[in-house]
Amino acid sequence: MGPQKYAGNIITRTREYTPQELKMIEQMLREHPVETTVSMERLLWMDNQMVPGAEMYMECIWLWSGETKSGLMEEPHVHDFEEVIGFISSDPDNPKELGAVMEINLGDEIHYLTQSCLVHIPAGMKHCPLTFKEVRRPVFFFTLAPISQYGRTSGFKNPEAVKKTAFVPPAEADASGTRYGRYIVTRPKSHAPGGNSAERPRPANLRANQIVSLDSEVSPGAFYVDFVWIWSGSMTMSPQPHKHDFDEMIGIAGAGSPGNARRIGGEVSIDIEGEKYQIKESSLVYLPKGIDHCPLEFKDITSPVLCFTIGNTTRWETLKPV
Repeated sequence: MGPQKYAGNIITRTREYTPQELKMIEQMLREHPVETTVSMERLLWMDNQMVPGAEMYMECIWLWSGETKSGLMEEPHVHDFEEVIGFISSDPDNPKELGAVMEINLGDEIHYLTQSCLVHIPAGMKHCPLTFKEVRRPVFFFTLAPISQYGRTSGFKNPEAVKKTAFVPPAEADASGTRYGRYIVTRPKSHAPGGNSAERPRPANLRANQIVSLDSEVSPGAFYVDFVWIWSGSMTMSPQPHKHDFDEMIGIAGAGSPGNARRIGGEVSIDIEGEKYQIKESSLVYLPKGIDHCPLEFKDITSPVLCFTIGNTTRWETLKPV
C-alpha cells in the first residue's frame, strides 16, 4: 500500500524554537530571572510550517510538577487576533480541579486559575505575565489561535501599536466581582442539538467526561474549542462522515508521564476521505475545510486519552453533512 494522502496532516511532534525565539527567551530571562522547579515537556506544535496552508497555531506542553518562587514565564503583550490559553486537569476523579495554581494578568487584573479552563484573549487585550505558581499533579497546558503562525506585539516595546488595538475593556464587574473574569471559561457546553444537556446513550464500559468548551455564545468573538477526557473503554465520536466549511483540528494526547508523554493506551483511528488513519501517539490532525472525515474511534482505551476539537469558526452549527 502506498502512502496515505493526508498522512502529512497528522503531526506527532513539536518544533524547535528559532534562533530569534531563543534570543527573545534569553533576553526575558535576563530581565526577569525565574526561580522555578516546574518540570515540563513540549509535546506538539501546529502552524503552516508543520502543515502547509494550515490556518491554526497551537503549542501543547505537559507541566509535570514543581513551583515558581519568583520571575515571569511570559511578559505582558497583545495580539491582533483572538487567542485561547488553556489548562486541563489530568485527575480522573476530579477533572475540573487542576491540582495546580496558575497566575495570569488580564488587562489590569491578576487572576489565579485552579480549575480546568479556557482563557479567551480577545484581539487587543493586554495579557500576561503568566506564572506556573504551583503544579502538584500533571496539567495539560496549551496556547491556540486561528492564525497561520504565532506572532505578538509587546506592550512594553511597542506602546503605539497597543493604542491602535480595538479592544475595549468591560466597564462593569461581572458576577465574579472582576471585569476580566468573564473571559475565563470553566464549564463545557453540551454537544446535543439546541444545547440540551441530555447525553446520548454511552457504551457500558466507557468512562469519559466533557471538560470545558468555548464558542462565540460563551464568549463573544471566540472560536470553537472543546476538550473531552476518555479515561477508559471504547466509543465512537462523530460516527457519520461529514465535512465543514471551516478548517478543523483534532487533537489526541496520551496522559503519560515524563519521558512517556506520547504513548496512547489503546486504539485510536480517524477516517479522512475514506482512508483510515491509525493514531498511535499523541497527535494534532489538521482537516482543511471541505474534507470528508470521521468516524473518530476509540477502542479498548486502557490509559487516559485527551481528545480536543478546534474549529476556525464561531459556531459549530455550520457543520455540513456529507
